[in-house]
Amino acid sequence: MGKRNSKPKKLTDEEILELRKTTEFTEDELQKWFAAFKNNCPKGKMSQSKFCEMYAKSYKTGDASIFAGHVFRTFDKNNDGTIDFNEFIQGLSIISRGSKETKLRWAFEIYDSDGSGEVSKKEMLEIVRSIFRLAGEEVTAKLPRDENTPEKFTSKLFLKLDGDKSGSINQTEFIRGAQCYPSFMKLLENPASVR
Repeated sequence: MGKRNSKPKKLTDEEILELRKTTEFTEDELQKWFAAFKNNCPKGKMSQSKFCEMYAKSYKTGDASIFAGHVFRTFDKNNDGTIDFNEFIQGLSIISRGSKETKLRWAFEIYDSDGSGEVSKKEMLEIVRSIFRLAGEEVTAKLPRDENTPEKFTSKLFLKLDGDKSGSINQTEFIRGAQCYPSFMKLLENPASVR
């Protein structure tokens, strides 16, 4: 029988040490996530379609595909079109265990889809539309009349966050504004809640 040349389904001590520095997971949790990742992605890379498929399983009420694509973009730090385990676990750590400030910086990356360091109203509308699709009509129907469409929600939100009225939102404005706007914070914590 020939020897199989496959990568181990266990992280080395060095890998654990590095990931403990950059995530909020324990060694045991990292090993479990690594094994699950390798089972789903034996070659060690996750495609955007696989990521979107897995992400959609968490949101049964609406269409998660577009929003999942934006999340994928923020996880894919080296912009190679795939996510390796390090990128995956670091992104997951931010979403599930990050501080409020860390989550807000990450959320800013989602909204800043062109990577310019500022969020335009067009970028915000694109993300809000994807969130409305993710949440589904059942949830969005419960919104107040002045927030019940992506356009209305974006206009209201942009007005609140664009502190200097420059027509774009920088990271400082985004973080400061989000913390002063409870319904936006709730949206950032759970995109399917939109209320």
